[in-house]
Amino acid sequence: MSTDGFAAGFFVFFILFGIAGLALWIWAIVDVVRVPDDSMFKAGNKLVWVLIVVLAGFVGAIIYLIVGRPAAGARAPERPGTPGQTPVPPPPPGSLT
Repeated sequence: MSTDGFAAGFFVFFILFGIAGLALWIWAIVDVVRVPDDSMFKAGNKLVWVLIVVLAGFVGAIIYLIVGRPAAGARAPERPGTPGQTPVPPPPPGSLT
């Protein structure tokens, strides 16, 4: 009888481990896709990380967390024309400025 209890506990452990791995994998894919700028990744770009996470599964998600995920406070670099800024037009051709 104790063998049945051990087998059931082992089965439940692996089911929970599988669900946690699937949740981590889905979270990593969503996190990669939501990064607004490729320059925010520690290494690589969005296409590379999507391929790694999708093709390598749980292991790819862990690799992304360790190697590629942007730092918590990382922000995209400011670009001209962002909301709240008025872009300065270039001078007309032939003008001396």
